[in-house]
Amino acid sequence: MKKAIIKGMCCEGCARDVKHVLESIYGITNVKVSCEDGTALFDGFVSKKIIEEALRKEGYQLTEISNV
Repeated sequence: MKKAIIKGMCCEGCARDVKHVLESIYGITNVKVSCEDGTALFDGFVSKKIIEEALRKEGYQLTEISNV
């Protein structure tokens, strides 16, 4: 499982948005998003650049990805 720290989420609507963005990336599964923590947990092996670009298009900023 990986943990992504994402800037720009301020409410549950944002969290749903981010969840949808991540789930639409081929290779990412089991997505859980928390707007309180500004984090997303997910399974998969996708490059940080692909995730960063998908989130940026929706107005969010990926700051870090780490293994959990």
